[in-house]
Amino acid sequence: MDNNQEFEYHGYKYVLDGSNHEVYSDKKQPDDIYKYYYPNQNSIDALINQYLYATHPYLFNDSIDSSELLLDYSNITLERYKSFYKQTLKPEEYIKHNFDEIFVEDKKNGFASIRTNFHQYFSRQYGIISLTTNPLNILMWSHYSSEKGFMIELDRNCVISNLRKLNRDVKNYCFRPVQYVKELEAIDMFQPPFTTPDIPFLYATNVKRAEWEYEDEWRLSVYKTDMGIPFNVLLPGAKDYDGSEERKIYYDKSCIKAIVVGKQFFNGKNCSQQNADGSFEISDKDFLNLLTYIFDNHNDKLFISGELQKGSKFGRSVNKIKLIRMSENTFNVVDLKEVYSNIDQ
Repeated sequence: MDNNQEFEYHGYKYVLDGSNHEVYSDKKQPDDIYKYYYPNQNSIDALINQYLYATHPYLFNDSIDSSELLLDYSNITLERYKSFYKQTLKPEEYIKHNFDEIFVEDKKNGFASIRTNFHQYFSRQYGIISLTTNPLNILMWSHYSSEKGFMIELDRNCVISNLRKLNRDVKNYCFRPVQYVKELEAIDMFQPPFTTPDIPFLYATNVKRAEWEYEDEWRLSVYKTDMGIPFNVLLPGAKDYDGSEERKIYYDKSCIKAIVVGKQFFNGKNCSQQNADGSFEISDKDFLNLLTYIFDNHNDKLFISGELQKGSKFGRSVNKIKLIRMSENTFNVVDLKEVYSNIDQ
């Protein structure tokens, strides 16, 4: 079977070349990529253990993002309908069903059944890591860190070059810019030259409404064989599918170029008090583990987010800081007077 396929959509080209998935646009691949984190146990664990989480689409904040609704099955043939279930069901299960009749009923319902089953089958084989090129966007800080979390700057080439070496279960990957469109359109799964679902799924996981364009999102998709599906976010009491492979994608510590904490990072939830000398006493165990990790590993790459005023203009800024450990649970923060801002950019 020829696995070379292409699909062009409003200036973006979606390509399957052998087993490699690629998206081509006029956007230059960034040297630096950024990941925002809300402050919680999961995000702290991700930083300390140096992994990015390859999210299932059910967990996205935009319900139509990578949705099964973007996949059009109206031109599926009975032969390909049967082929899918023959591939995904055990032989003893397959023979229990009359797929000639099921096909007719499913067609009356817009092929809703196979669309859902197809999406769930393939979505356990891929996960999406959402990244951005914008470290000074006030909406990103607000939406994804609530000003209390943190952001990491990663060397894109370092992450990609170490991807398979540190994650032996990864079969493939694709790093590409999100395509923003005024109106979302479903893609015909069975139009020529599609002989596999690769291109339609690549398209469906890469188009977003123009309202999200401020994010300037780049996505790293990773492909494995059997990852989990969080069904409980859809229906109360639904049982998650665990899968045999984790959604964690590990990277080397050297890939971190900077860690930027939010302007409300040192708040009352994390710190029990601020002393007369300006030091913070840490009350939260997870927060103490986070600061200890940063102090031990990235203290020379640490910044704090804030606001900067130049004349009558205000802009987003980051200031380089340094942690001083006063005791086991007490830190001081020193401003190194190195400031970066988006004013006049």
